[in-house]
Amino acid sequence: MSGGPTPISQCASIDDLSGIVGKHLIYAYDNGWKYELYVRNAETIEFRCLLGPMFGRWSKNQPAKMVRLTDGLYKLAWVEPTGTTTNVILWLPDRRVHTTISYPQWMLDYPESTLGRYEDNLDDIIADRDRGPTYPLTLVSSNGRITFLETRDPDDDTVIDRAPGKLPTGYADRTN
Repeated sequence: MSGGPTPISQCASIDDLSGIVGKHLIYAYDNGWKYELYVRNAETIEFRCLLGPMFGRWSKNQPAKMVRLTDGLYKLAWVEPTGTTTNVILWLPDRRVHTTISYPQWMLDYPESTLGRYEDNLDDIIADRDRGPTYPLTLVSSNGRITFLETRDPDDDTVIDRAPGKLPTGYADRTN
């Protein structure tokens, strides 16, 4: 019998992350903020804030949970050392992104320790996080467009390798 839905046993697994691993993208939110994301491997991402109030923040080797929802549609989630929780949905074929972030109150009150590479400031970040306050959480939900998309090798240390302020002029404005 043909024409019916594909049996679940024949569908690609939600664990199949081959379509997202190695992706390197720049995306712009409707509010004007710009971020860069590199899916280093099936368990790790790297990111930089290229434009917006969190400019300068970046991280390497951030553990993340990922799932393939359907062809070209992925959900990535992670908790940063700051206590910030990020959920990103990527529609690669449509070049769209939706992100929901919950910021702990301390990050909005005094974010200074977080405006660099997380790994370089972990002691300060943890001290600020533990001092709090954690609540209330501020929930930010944003839609955006993927303006630059390429495939790189997994675990490539050259993709996100420097602070946003050290990037060449026009880097964040690249499109393809």
